[in-house]
Amino acid sequence: MLLIAYVIDFIARCLLHNGNCDACKACLLSEALSPTDVYISFKECSSTVHSLTYPTEKLVETVGTAVTDLEGMISQVAYFDTVKSCITCAIKENIRFDWIRLIGCPLHHQRNEDEIVRSVKRISGPWWCTWKNESLGKAIRQKAIKRKVQILLHQ
Repeated sequence: MLLIAYVIDFIARCLLHNGNCDACKACLLSEALSPTDVYISFKECSSTVHSLTYPTEKLVETVGTAVTDLEGMISQVAYFDTVKSCITCAIKENIRFDWIRLIGCPLHHQRNEDEIVRSVKRISGPWWCTWKNESLGKAIRQKAIKRKVQILLHQ
């Protein structure tokens, strides 16, 4: 969860880059350090100046749940032409984004929700593909080694 908070720092900065209002900033960024912000604080260049943003626990929880949902379903839809839309629909159906509207700005909640879903897909999708390719490559290498050993042992 600590590493995901660091990635969510990036997502929060992207959301706020487009000039969201103060209500959106309060909804997405935390003023006080939480336990999930420990890893982010290690990444600070200076101990006195805070240059990184610290996401709220609600944002960390939402993105973490979305990533978990994506990882659980992507292997089932990875081969569809509509993989992006399947993932988008599943995340929007399973994740509750009401807190953005309630705590943050009702004018920007839809854009923030869409950007969170888009960011999760853009970050987690390629990560899953890399992981899947590495695991398949490892299985193929192990099978090749086993075959070579059998040849060497004349079996």
